[in-house]
Amino acid sequence: MKTIQLAVAAAALTLSSAAMAQSAYVTGNVGLGYVDACDDTPNCDDSSTAFKFVGGYDFGAGLAAELGYIDFGKARFSVPGFTADFKVSGPTFGFAYNAPLSKDVGLNMRLGIANLKTKISATASGFGSASDSETNSVPYFGLGLNFAVAQNVRFEAGVDFSRGEYDTEKADVRALTFGLRVKF
Repeated sequence: MKTIQLAVAAAALTLSSAAMAQSAYVTGNVGLGYVDACDDTPNCDDSSTAFKFVGGYDFGAGLAAELGYIDFGKARFSVPGFTADFKVSGPTFGFAYNAPLSKDVGLNMRLGIANLKTKISATASGFGSASDSETNSVPYFGLGLNFAVAQNVRFEAGVDFSRGEYDTEKADVRALTFGLRVKF
């Protein structure tokens, strides 16, 4: 919890320097999520759909602060009569740097804190279902490329990394997503 409070304080200090303010933007991305929770378990699918939404404020010189939400997808283990899902998602706060490679192409780098909820759900035939979750603040980082498609619109392709935690179990998570960034 203290890491989130520190992140919010850093954001407030950064956002208070209005003299550096340049523009706001939003992104919406969808793609492939990977939750490494299978540990070589047979009948386990560790990839599914991932998505993220981000609102950011560009301060100039490529530096931005971002708030977002990311869903890394889920892993699903199944045997006849039983299924278990391990799903990881939550809000993010961090900083991004966009390094222009040319007039129309840029490299994105993101670093921040994600408040990820790891939810485990199980269903057994004849016995019903149960679920439980745990939320932890963990670091995340991402890399990506963006391409201009219009004056204030860019196509983005990127990958984000973090970790889902439940009790003593940990699972590396990543999302390979594609989408658009619209600048205001």
